[in-house]
Amino acid sequence: MSQRAVRHLRTTLGQRIRTMRQRRGLSQKTLAARCMLSGKFIGEVERGEKSISMDSLYRVANALGVSISELANGLTRQRARRSSHPLVEEILGLLQGRRASDVRRALRLLRALFSKH
Repeated sequence: MSQRAVRHLRTTLGQRIRTMRQRRGLSQKTLAARCMLSGKFIGEVERGEKSISMDSLYRVANALGVSISELANGLTRQRARRSSHPLVEEILGLLQGRRASDVRRALRLLRALFSKH
């Protein structure tokens, strides 16, 4: 894997952690305390400046109430999404990290809104 690809994965994972943290109404400091990490480190990870160990990633996932696989979900698909329409990007961003039942409910709502009568 190239350095560029590794940097992309690190940045994407950091953005995913930030999104999930913000959706839960947590500050970097609060998340860090729950993980027994420093707030500075959480910020560096979220900005893609620092790599995170599996141990620390496990603690972050646990503090966010998700599995590591949920945090990592979509890391390799991000590049394909970049060519999507901006509204699709926004919808995907809103749904990212949500429970499956919430995603299904949103899909039913969208289908109802855009179905032909």
